[in-house]
Amino acid sequence: MQTFKRICIKDWEITAQNGDHFSVARGEEYITSPVREGSVVVFGRYWVPVPVEHFAGEQQFTNA
Repeated sequence: MQTFKRICIKDWEITAQNGDHFSVARGEEYITSPVREGSVVVFGRYWVPVPVEHFAGEQQFTNA
C-alpha cells in the first residue's frame, strides 16, 4: 500500500453518531493514503477520510 507523510495546515475534526471523535491538528505530521476524490485517508486510531486541503508537503512514506 502506498502511503504519504503530510503536514496538517488546518485543524479538522469529526464526531461519529456513536460519539467517537477524530481530529487532526495544525503542525502535526500524519501518515495518509494517496488523494482520492479530494480527500486522503488518515491512518490513526481510526481510518478517516479528511479533505486534502487540510494538508501540505506530501512526501512518499511507503511504496505501493
